[in-house]
Amino acid sequence: MPEEVLTVVKIPVEEIEEWIRTKHVLPKFLTSFSIEGNALVLYFRKEPDSEEQSDFPKAHNVIPRRRRARRRRNRMKTRGWQVVARMTNSKGQKCTIYKPFVDALKDTTLNAEDQRKLVERILRSNRNRPSETSIQYFLENTVEYLQSQEDLSLLQERKTESVTRA
Repeated sequence: MPEEVLTVVKIPVEEIEEWIRTKHVLPKFLTSFSIEGNALVLYFRKEPDSEEQSDFPKAHNVIPRRRRARRRRNRMKTRGWQVVARMTNSKGQKCTIYKPFVDALKDTTLNAEDQRKLVERILRSNRNRPSETSIQYFLENTVEYLQSQEDLSLLQERKTESVTRA
């Protein structure tokens, strides 16, 4: 007796129904199905027929397709913070300088670690969860702004001194 190898493929009718419905934009309810010759025939109806039941029980254990998770926006909450200035930093990024950072970092006696902790505390106070990169971004931009303001004030002093001498 010769050996015979059979391959069996079993596809739930619900999967075929869903695929056909989405491909051809068909009504919502499958009322019945049958095999005629070498074709699978599906019968769809717009409204459920309460008197007639479909030829097969609808499986309730069909796993719905998982939707891709939305990405969380990577923005800091800055509502309520007064904008002091808008500038382009040394890296060419357009940035906004906020008053809470300027007020906190005006003190020139703070070391780099204390400045970083202050910036982190300010960000967390507005219900943010800052990453190390975000903390560094706000710190560097504010320090750069304060440095430019200091340079401007020195230039102003020199101009006034040269005007008063002349």
